[in-house]
Amino acid sequence: MVTKKAIIDNELIREIVAIRLDTLWRMLGLNEDGFLPGKNDEGATGKFDNKGAIFTPGGLIYQDVDEQFIPYSPYGQIDGESFRKKIRESMRYDNATLLYPDGIANGINLDGGFFSKAARRIFTYKRAAHRRKMKIGNSAPIEISADDIIRSHCPIYMKPPYGARTRISSCLSVGLINPPLFFAYYKAEFNFSREQTQIFTRDLDRAREKPVSSDGKCLYPPYIVVCHDTRYKENNFTGLTRIVGIGKFGEFATISFEAITPPLLKEMKRRKIKLRPEDVFAEYGDLTILGILRVYCQTNPGRRSLKYNLYTIMPKEDIGLNVGKIAAEAQKRYNIKRKRKKH
Repeated sequence: MVTKKAIIDNELIREIVAIRLDTLWRMLGLNEDGFLPGKNDEGATGKFDNKGAIFTPGGLIYQDVDEQFIPYSPYGQIDGESFRKKIRESMRYDNATLLYPDGIANGINLDGGFFSKAARRIFTYKRAAHRRKMKIGNSAPIEISADDIIRSHCPIYMKPPYGARTRISSCLSVGLINPPLFFAYYKAEFNFSREQTQIFTRDLDRAREKPVSSDGKCLYPPYIVVCHDTRYKENNFTGLTRIVGIGKFGEFATISFEAITPPLLKEMKRRKIKLRPEDVFAEYGDLTILGILRVYCQTNPGRRSLKYNLYTIMPKEDIGLNVGKIAAEAQKRYNIKRKRKKH
């Protein structure tokens, strides 16, 4: 299973967590006033993540929904801080952000139907190829639906019908889960020339690499990172962040900002995780908020493994955040009166 370090040790995730910490303070203010969005309502966002986002390695995408070639703005060698500024700017746009080792493309409209069909075909053919029984009828169906694939890449509290962001990211993750079959499907669909084949082969291989900044920091992981604008669970105070394409089929991760409650403490105790002062992202009134990373195990299409690893994220050590500074700026931005935690 993918480690905590492999998921969070990059500038993309650090910037997303920083942005969502700002959002957390807006949600704490809304919660205090009785206006926190419902767990299945949109709008659990702040100034910097208002439209949600999908960040994906650009090498997975050959063309946009209008079948047009996708140009991107090259930045060449870039340091970590400058890259994070570009990520924050990207959160202002709808649709997907494509990340390349040397550049970025914002606001790209992806063809959800194409990736749904690709994922369905690939995993249906895989199931058929590994089937032992030769008789087709009177046994488990061979056909795999898009909902089967999506369900396996979402926590159980994310219920259908699934939104466009969830569908596209889950189906697109097949390109990272099984690159050879993804490449074969692309090549057959587009009837690539020799030159097109060489270009897409190079780009697809690069999609699984970890680009490094000029100051030696990993820019982004070889995964698809989805910033949802819905909380999805009662104890999560910002839009859920979901990371897919991290390993084998059904492996994915979530990042959430959760209040310390008896159920969460029991969950941490079962996994022998001790609560430390350095784990705290925010304190407001009676609430103490932690950053929680859950990494879910692989499964089969249509199923959802209940096995997962749980980690707490330390804002300073893991992400490099000054939580006091972000809190002060957010409280001013959202006109939140500072309340000391009650003891």
